[in-house]
Amino acid sequence: MSFWNILKGKFNELYAYRYLYQSLVKRSLYGKYKNSVLGFLWNFITPAVSILLFFVVFENFMGREIPNYWAYLCIGMFPFTFMNTNLAGGASSITSNSSMVKKMHFPREILPLSQVTYTFVIFLIAYAIVIVLMILVGMPLNPQSLLAFPIVAATMFLFSLGTILLTSAISVYSRDFEYLVTALSRILFWITPIIYTTDILAGILSRIIWINPLTYYVEGMHDIFYLGIIPDMGIILACTILAIVMFLVGVIVFARLKDGFAERI
Repeated sequence: MSFWNILKGKFNELYAYRYLYQSLVKRSLYGKYKNSVLGFLWNFITPAVSILLFFVVFENFMGREIPNYWAYLCIGMFPFTFMNTNLAGGASSITSNSSMVKKMHFPREILPLSQVTYTFVIFLIAYAIVIVLMILVGMPLNPQSLLAFPIVAATMFLFSLGTILLTSAISVYSRDFEYLVTALSRILFWITPIIYTTDILAGILSRIIWINPLTYYVEGMHDIFYLGIIPDMGIILACTILAIVMFLVGVIVFARLKDGFAERI
């Protein structure tokens, strides 16, 4: 049986367990706030508070050399947070659900997939708030550049799914790997163009940031929303190739290791 037939069979299996997948995503979105009055609305309130804080602090006191620095910061911060959360926090998506893995029969891929879906919804909510605030303060949005958003966002989702499949599977067999990924995620913040622009860098750092795969997705979003231009073909190709490669690596490693999850947890 070819790899693509195996992949097709896996998609069919995941579809058969779609209700479990939906339940896990809803649990993540609603469960955290189930005893609060506002409930699901906290998924909007929390990023809104952060965005308003960035707007007040960075627009008036910091980053004046970059026009609308609060927007530049938010546009880069939320994609990075989405990918970094799935890289670091996603590594425990199997081990933190050990009871389900030991007692229930279901496609193990549903756990990483539900985690990525949940964080992606939070990312979209945060971006919606950023866009509304940009419109309110008179920042222009280019409708043509917005057409590239689904492409960059979809590849970002696929890339993150690949990373979480990879890291969550390996972390079951080596808890040290989980701590290593957490340490790496902290380094990534400083070599991703979130608080600075790529054109101000010189020397080795100007080359290191382009070794970091997260840079391409963050810069793609900066082009679309901050600069109002369609990302160049190099950025689009990099986002696509990185996403496909990471997804395939994640799928292969996860498939090879998942049979031992119940014994190792």
